[in-house]
Amino acid sequence: MKLRKSLVIGGKQYNLVEDDVRLELNTSGRALFRVQSPRVLCGIVQFRLGYSSQNKDQLFFTGYIESSHTVDAATQKIFCREMAAALSFKLPISLRHLTLRDVLRAYTDKTDLAFIVPEQPYADRRIPHFHTLGSGYHGMDQLGAVFGIEDYFWQPQPDGSVFVGSWNHSRWATRPVDIEEKFFTGVTGTGAKVLPAIPALRAGVLLNGQRVNSLQLCGHEMVVG
Repeated sequence: MKLRKSLVIGGKQYNLVEDDVRLELNTSGRALFRVQSPRVLCGIVQFRLGYSSQNKDQLFFTGYIESSHTVDAATQKIFCREMAAALSFKLPISLRHLTLRDVLRAYTDKTDLAFIVPEQPYADRRIPHFHTLGSGYHGMDQLGAVFGIEDYFWQPQPDGSVFVGSWNHSRWATRPVDIEEKFFTGVTGTGAKVLPAIPALRAGVLLNGQRVNSLQLCGHEMVVG
């Protein structure tokens, strides 16, 4: 089976030379791509991958180009962040008599991000006030404790939206992945495992009974930790 990859920037497909994509829980992912282009690039990026045996490649990363550097006359190296990086900036919020949905609506107004919230009691639980002067990341990290969400996390999705809620109510809770040890090809110095790229694998998945907190895709391999 052949691993296919495609990169679309501003609606136009570009030939991909190298890729290094890193995803984590509770923060925005980032990617470094080397692409064939004589010009500096900007815009929205969508990266897909899949195997030749599959009918459709899977959307893996949606973000924007933060910087583009000319490597030579034919190629650019672009550094990209997931759309959720809009939360990295200072985003003060002060609300009274609010729900989780109200907080996320306030962040949507400031960032244009779309949030996914499970239909659970904590989504509509009303609290007296919520106040934060820090970054959107800081505010997002507080929501689990403020609204009493067990096993809370937030995670950018492949399409650029952001899941917010309990891991038990996420898609990962019902989609565990088991891979035989013989398919792992190595272990890093930090204990992360190396295996062939799996398009459906992301941070958050329960892999062989252990939750994946971070994932790196580079070439034809993934490193999961």
